[in-house]
Amino acid sequence: MNDTTPCRIDAPPMDQFNYALQALGDQSMHMVIAFDGLLDERRLREATVTVLTAVPVLGSRFVECDAPYWERLPEIDRETLVCIHISTDPLRDLPGVLAIPVDPAAGPQIRLHILRTKSSDTLCITVHHAVMDAHGLLTCTRFLAECYQRNPACKIHLKADRTDRSLLAVLAQFPDTLPPRDQPVPEYPPVGWAFPTRPSECHTSDFTIRTLPASRLVAVKRVGKLLGATVNDVLLAAYFRALCTTIGPAKGCPVPVMVSIDLRRYLNTSQTAALKSTICNQSVAFVVMMTPDTQSRDGMIISTRDTMLAHKAHTPGIASAVDLETLGYYGFFRICERVQMMKATYAACHANPPFLGNIGIIPEEVVAFSKDLTVTNAFVAGIVIDPPGVALGVTTFRDRLTLIIGYGKPAIPHAAMEQFIDTLVSYLPGAEGTARKDGPD
Repeated sequence: MNDTTPCRIDAPPMDQFNYALQALGDQSMHMVIAFDGLLDERRLREATVTVLTAVPVLGSRFVECDAPYWERLPEIDRETLVCIHISTDPLRDLPGVLAIPVDPAAGPQIRLHILRTKSSDTLCITVHHAVMDAHGLLTCTRFLAECYQRNPACKIHLKADRTDRSLLAVLAQFPDTLPPRDQPVPEYPPVGWAFPTRPSECHTSDFTIRTLPASRLVAVKRVGKLLGATVNDVLLAAYFRALCTTIGPAKGCPVPVMVSIDLRRYLNTSQTAALKSTICNQSVAFVVMMTPDTQSRDGMIISTRDTMLAHKAHTPGIASAVDLETLGYYGFFRICERVQMMKATYAACHANPPFLGNIGIIPEEVVAFSKDLTVTNAFVAGIVIDPPGVALGVTTFRDRLTLIIGYGKPAIPHAAMEQFIDTLVSYLPGAEGTARKDGPD
């Protein structure tokens, strides 16, 4: 690392909150890329070191104090950055690799795992949510791919990464939203319901994965267009119906689903190139209250469409951003205290709002590591929330939707989650005659 690399980087409230959320589950995130061929391990290590040098926060550890910061590690063992796992069945072994977390307090904030067969590699790029969100992971993956290609122009995508990691650039677009410093600590979302669990003293992370054929996305778009709904509306409607089938909430009683949103959408369009290609946290979640009264697919999509339109009329996510900035006024340990209060409430109520993160399309250039390697699939696997929480992540690559749910077993049995995601897929348009398909291929 060169002499201009900062030794300390301020950790804004967003980073602090995502670090504290470890109390509620593993906050690691993963980019999974399946190749029809083998990566060059040496080049991949060199590319990773280049990324660590260019993005100092990735080569740092999180330091807990009243005003936390990222501290650059004096040395990093290059050999540990990339780990090879020999596999005869990557589909079977992938959940075990996804369950290997990143420790943000120790650093570095990125680890690479390769599930290797005789003729193919499945690359898993693991980072911690305290240092970036899913869209930051897309940028990080693109930069890593360009470094692997040894593209001399790759650094142009990361000019903003040494600067402000906070949400202030977003909130500056809404100058009347920042609260006074004497505002009370905000309340956390309502709970109300959760995925069924069975008693368990401890649990391990597991993942259920479905990659659907392109015909399913065609059907989702067609039905969405007919009903004036977005792809996200259709996904949320199917997720909600599957949750209702599994949990059985009381009729007429609105229940919450947490929906993620990337706040980069609100940034000044004249600054898009400088501000949107950043490896940091710019995403939040907001509460969507839905009522389990509509039984039909189209009726649920219309209800979801109308609910989301109502949210979109009031800049969704900005209230959550203000919430986080308000928490920052009180210091890191107050943030940790709030997370512990959330955990206690979830335990007492045996409830935890289900989470949906629709990350969207993974562009081809993000995963273009080499012209000699064909990418057969790519998707993002998100955080794991402790039982009874569940988190559904959705990504699209080459018109194929991949749905992945992280959860804790044995509190949530593997068979129960397999059944749930089967139910979810069955509620998506185009379900007739579609065979189940797991994993990254």
